[in-house]
Amino acid sequence: MRFKGLRLLSGGKLNVYAVEMWGSLFFKILAIACSFILLPLMLSYLGGAKFGVWVAVFSIVSWVIFFDLGFGSGLRNKLSESLSRDDISESAILISTAYGAMGALSLVLYVVFLSANFFIDWQSVFSTEDVSLSEFQWSMTAVVFLFLVNFTLLIILQVLHASKKSFMTVAHQFLANFIALLSVLFIKAIFLPSLMVICVTYGVSQVVTTFLVSAFFYKGSPELRPRFGFFRRDRVRSIAMLGGQFFIIQLAVLVIFSTDKIIVIKLFGPTSLAEYELVFKAYSAILIMSTLFLAPLWSRYTHAAVNKDYPWMIKALGRSHWVCAILFVPALILCAFGHDIIYLWSGYRIGSGFNLLVAMSVFVLLRVWSDIYAYFLNGVGILKVQMWLAVVQAIINVPLSVALGRVYGMPGVIYGSVLTLSLSAVLLPICVYWYLNSVHKMAN
Repeated sequence: MRFKGLRLLSGGKLNVYAVEMWGSLFFKILAIACSFILLPLMLSYLGGAKFGVWVAVFSIVSWVIFFDLGFGSGLRNKLSESLSRDDISESAILISTAYGAMGALSLVLYVVFLSANFFIDWQSVFSTEDVSLSEFQWSMTAVVFLFLVNFTLLIILQVLHASKKSFMTVAHQFLANFIALLSVLFIKAIFLPSLMVICVTYGVSQVVTTFLVSAFFYKGSPELRPRFGFFRRDRVRSIAMLGGQFFIIQLAVLVIFSTDKIIVIKLFGPTSLAEYELVFKAYSAILIMSTLFLAPLWSRYTHAAVNKDYPWMIKALGRSHWVCAILFVPALILCAFGHDIIYLWSGYRIGSGFNLLVAMSVFVLLRVWSDIYAYFLNGVGILKVQMWLAVVQAIINVPLSVALGRVYGMPGVIYGSVLTLSLSAVLLPICVYWYLNSVHKMAN
């Protein structure tokens, strides 16, 4: 039986990709709108200091996504390969195994967290007394539980990518933001500012969203629905062997892209982190636009490599370069008028100077450039160079960002990540061109 979502006839690639792009664009616009309304709403509900604490809590709890040991990314590549072969039986086994493994891992992580939670001085961790220690402890108990439940359910996003339905992952993002927006509007009218309330509200909105998207997809593709009887231990090992390399790469992503917020709150306090988050959120529109184009390419590179469709891969890489060039325009606009744009959007006047906007512009554009090649290499399964590069980046990033932050303030923290990410910006393109040259020689 052929999985109907994966038809790749002569003109099918362009048609399917066009559907993904337009579908993704539609939901991405809605997701961005909800996200940009949600952030100032949370800021007005919590106030500057508590909002900074929430940003830090959210950043730390979001790290749980990286503790899948690279299993999700490994599943994405393995599942893309099995679906390319129209092997529905193997695909269902891989999906069922992934849910079982992630469920078990989530349970272990929560037990470990509970054993430590009430012994941690969260006020010291987040450098604030605006939230009581008791509220911190119960808030963390609730939000970690909800994020771990969602952590298991989020397997659906890898399934959607592998099934060439990346536009549904963007629909998931929109729905999550929309439900969170409605929920925050509700609690703002009823509850006093509370970290506990915002943690539970946001966490529940994520779980509900992921469950709804999962139910919708598996109703349309019952042959892929996870079942207890399809769990296979040997598939855990198969996925994990590939996923282990992804995990090391993900750790570097965690260090480069997530620890800056923790460094900012430790060096400059929660209010400064609120300003940092507003600036980063404004620039995140650029990252969202790049991901809109690049995310579907990961699994498509895998399919193309399996089918030896190298001309298409080269064309896709060329189009990616044009996307990067186009995104220079919004980056320059934000760099020039960022303070006014952020004030008009959030109603919050940031006190940080022009240097913060310049640093964020450089960081975001460098990330877009690096992602072009990272998605390519992930798709074709060339991970060793990224893995060893990740080790180096994970070692040097935090001390570099802290040192530069002490000297140059918040822009220095970002420039520490810029210097670290520069290694990827130089080495990953070399790896891609090496790969293309090698397959070209083999083809001839």
